[in-house]
Amino acid sequence: MSMSTQSSFSLAEEDDMAPVAAINVTPLVDVMLVLLIIFMVTAPLMLSQVPITLPKASLQEMGKPRDPLIVSFDLQNNYYIDTGGGHSELVPYDQLPARLHQIALTMPDNLVYIRADKNTTFDRVRDVLKIAAEAGFYRVSLMSQAPQ
Repeated sequence: MSMSTQSSFSLAEEDDMAPVAAINVTPLVDVMLVLLIIFMVTAPLMLSQVPITLPKASLQEMGKPRDPLIVSFDLQNNYYIDTGGGHSELVPYDQLPARLHQIALTMPDNLVYIRADKNTTFDRVRDVLKIAAEAGFYRVSLMSQAPQ
């Protein structure tokens, strides 16, 4: 009888000593965090050690940025194009696509602002946005007044 109790005791002891199939990730996380800190500290130092000579540039060489093209319209269906310098040109609606296309041929990468009266319908704003995009302008934005 004593043999059977001893054999059951040895089986329980073997179950406690069985290998665990799980990874202890705490040391792994510690090592990864230390490596991350090391790379974060050394990466900027490595970039500043590259021996290059940067070119000199002055503001005159870069040129003045272009004034944006402003397309405005009011509630009376008057359309205006301001190409910069404060000069606004009154353009009939049916000639607006051709005039914008003509301007886009000379400065296609120019920024276009659409100014509309706050009481105008969105359909008119959408139509002007579409005309500007079809004319060749791809940087089109809406203007608004900042709250006071």
